[in-house]
Amino acid sequence: MMTLLSPPPSVLSSPQRRCHLLLLLYIPGQTVTPEILARLNGVDDTKALQDIADTGDEIQRYHRLRLITQQDGSYRIEGTPLDRRLCLLHWLRRALRLCPHFVQQHFTPALKIQLKQQGILTALYDEKNLQALIGLCARRLQRQFDSRDVQFLTLFLQYCLHQHHAGITPEFTEQQRAWTQIRPEFVAALEIARHWKRRVLQSANENEQLFLALLFQLLRTPDPIRDNHEQDLRLRSAIFGMTARFRELAGMSFSDEQGLSDQLYIHLAQALDRCQFGIGIDNSLPEEITRLYPRLMRTTREAFNDFENHFEMRFSDEEVGLVAVIFGAWLMQENDLHEKQVLLLTGNNIELEQSIEQQLRELTLLPLNIKHLTIHSYQKEGAPKEVVLVITPYFTTLPLYSPPLIHVTLPLGEHQQQQIRKIIEC
Repeated sequence: MMTLLSPPPSVLSSPQRRCHLLLLLYIPGQTVTPEILARLNGVDDTKALQDIADTGDEIQRYHRLRLITQQDGSYRIEGTPLDRRLCLLHWLRRALRLCPHFVQQHFTPALKIQLKQQGILTALYDEKNLQALIGLCARRLQRQFDSRDVQFLTLFLQYCLHQHHAGITPEFTEQQRAWTQIRPEFVAALEIARHWKRRVLQSANENEQLFLALLFQLLRTPDPIRDNHEQDLRLRSAIFGMTARFRELAGMSFSDEQGLSDQLYIHLAQALDRCQFGIGIDNSLPEEITRLYPRLMRTTREAFNDFENHFEMRFSDEEVGLVAVIFGAWLMQENDLHEKQVLLLTGNNIELEQSIEQQLRELTLLPLNIKHLTIHSYQKEGAPKEVVLVITPYFTTLPLYSPPLIHVTLPLGEHQQQQIRKIIEC
């Protein structure tokens, strides 16, 4: 077990403390308890326990992993080898940004000690040799890795060596296997697999090559101008179809369809990988989008159906929500629009007011900022100057100055809907 020296009390951010915890859990032979974590991060036990709980929630949400408490009070991560590696991929990259000293002082030396104890040939995990292999893969892929990416890849490849030597190799479904083998990264990964094959990879060579290909795939920054692989062209074609379907459903057009297509390409190239390998994203977004922009979310989901069928994947509401945000932003950009401010005058019927707000949001795909103000305050102070429309179900007299005011009853009539849409979409 590695001995952790207790640092002097220091002020670390929550992301830094959680990075420390995650890397501790991946250090071979390291026991992780709340007391050890508290001492390392310079916090009390209560905060350490909260960091453990928050980290457990995050890795379950994004990587389908569980943080398990063992009989001796220590913690370990439970999940498939593939999910565990993908989790470390994310957190190690984050740690190199947020707490590089911890990576250098704790994670790296502990990993090297383990590799040595496993009896793995030094040449296989020597940093210069690995960096030369990374450079060769970069040339095969016609990419450039910056110094932080090279540092990350060197460490991560050492971890993969340790894992495979311990008999822990990721497994892939047939769909995941086919998805990865078609990519140019699979051929590039062969360079590393060849280097390791005789002494380390043995019969599991293909699974490790698949994972190394996935590793390079997830580090890729999609380029809508330069990418011309068969899979990239297939994605562009599917995006063209989805955009046309959205335009048809929305009854609205985009002046710069190429700009929209490029942004969707960058996003969806990465989203396809996330969907294929079960990597989650923030789950608070779709609920907020559905509440604030129900028609935009519904239209995006319908336009997305053919895209999903084309790739034989089902995207989560979280992923569809991000696509909806992109469509919404380009609709606003099309007309140089900003979020329109609508004032809803309130009285004593909360349910009625909530129903009116929901119907207002259903009228347009464009974002609305709906503010509430009591009838009394409106008559006394008027509407804020940025408000373009005032809506109320209650009778009220107009102050000296007011934007257009519409008295509404539910359900909104066709004429009122047209009036409101004309004002907020102009």
